Amino acid sequence: MRIYTEKERAWLWLNSVFGSNVASADQLIYMNDGLMALFEDALAGRTLRCPDQLKERQRNALIKNRANYEIDAMISDMEDAGVYAVTRDSEDYPKLLREIYDPPTVLFVKGRLRSDVKYPIAVIGSRKCSDYGREMAEFFGRELAQEGACVISGMADGCDSIAAKGALSVKDCDYPTAAVLGTAINDVYPSSNTRLYDEIAARGAVISEYRPFSKPQRGSFPQRNRIISGLSKGVLVIEAGLRSGTSITVGFAHDQGRDVFAVPGRLNDLMSVGTNGLIKSGAAKAVFGVDDIMYEYGVFTGYRHAPVKVADLSALSPEQRRVCEALINGEKTADELCELLGMKISALNTYLTEMELSGIIKQLPNGYYAY
Repeated sequence: MRIYTEKERAWLWLNSVFGSNVASADQLIYMNDGLMALFEDALAGRTLRCPDQLKERQRNALIKNRANYEIDAMISDMEDAGVYAVTRDSEDYPKLLREIYDPPTVLFVKGRLRSDVKYPIAVIGSRKCSDYGREMAEFFGRELAQEGACVISGMADGCDSIAAKGALSVKDCDYPTAAVLGTAINDVYPSSNTRLYDEIAARGAVISEYRPFSKPQRGSFPQRNRIISGLSKGVLVIEAGLRSGTSITVGFAHDQGRDVFAVPGRLNDLMSVGTNGLIKSGAAKAVFGVDDIMYEYGVFTGYRHAPVKVADLSALSPEQRRVCEALINGEKTADELCELLGMKISALNTYLTEMELSGIIKQLPNGYYAY
């Protein structure tokens, strides 16, 4: 059981009222000559100097929650959930996160939070990623962990989760990944990631600024993105559409002075518009392998490109070979293949079915076929 200092208990008290509203908490501290002066005045029942915009229920909660039994109840909730708290004054509060404009007053942790991670790199991307995005997320997650980096993600569906799984696949990495939630620390979202949550907590850390059993707040997911970038030296964007939520994290990264990297995509792929745009505007550095990232931090890994598929079509019939050669150059629908190859749709469907059953090609949800 973790023992909390008086100052850490003061942070827990303040967090119980303000949660992720860091600006109000900091303003209250400033107006009352520091955290401990504020806490001591509250314990003594003295009048607190409060900002005009502070709501009446928050003023009342500051007085109610100051009691030791209220703080003990918070700690008991944490113990019931199997988590602990790290405050701004805790020794294990992440050093990089201290540097940002509005660092969380308290982090709730499942697993073990390390303040001395040497190469924390955020890997983010679209929730509805393409097969290319999935492959790149797994590749960079795995390769970064192999080089001793810690992959930071939001544990969302798509690129985030896949990158975390790639990092976890490196069995000899001591601290492969950490995830930042936009929900209460014991609330797994999406619920399909329950197993991933447990695996990350067992080998790294799951982190949230929302205490156990608390309800989600409006804007909590964009708010948590500042923590993802704040924990990291650099942010790698795997895949992003035109109006992707990853742009919020990238914005935080730029404001915090973090490096931003992006994986180039095909020009005609909607899921690469965001990453290609970042590269074109100079907002991100294009990366083609993990060395492009690690070299920025003085680590030379020996250059390794992302995997390139090499097609072996020798065992296919001439007609199947023509279809594969067309798909190697990009995903296409059956109608596009008919027009390109001059085949009848009945014959083409036969070839497509045969090769799909053999695992040579696959049909995508949008009606396209891919090699």
